[in-house]
Amino acid sequence: MTSTVKLDGVADKRASWAKRIAEWQRSGQSQRVFCAQRGLALSTFQWWRRQAKQREAAQTPPAFLPITMGVSAVEIELRSRTRMRFEGEAALRAVEHLVARVK
Repeated sequence: MTSTVKLDGVADKRASWAKRIAEWQRSGQSQRVFCAQRGLALSTFQWWRRQAKQREAAQTPPAFLPITMGVSAVEIELRSRTRMRFEGEAALRAVEHLVARVK
């Protein structure tokens, strides 16, 4: 029972700080001014904002999903109509480099 109360307290704090952060974003004020007017510690505000960003990032799906490749060859055609063909391990490295450039 104690752990449930403790978790609810954390959730309440998280929700409370999320409201403050949203209020700050709408205010157009700097963090320093916003916190000073409300009697909030700037460092605490920044910590909760960082936590919210990290939590959001952890919930955001990756832009590329991991795949397993059993590729024997990859062929790439450039705008100039030049074609490049990679086979075996070179094909996997070529795809890896292309994906890295796109990110």
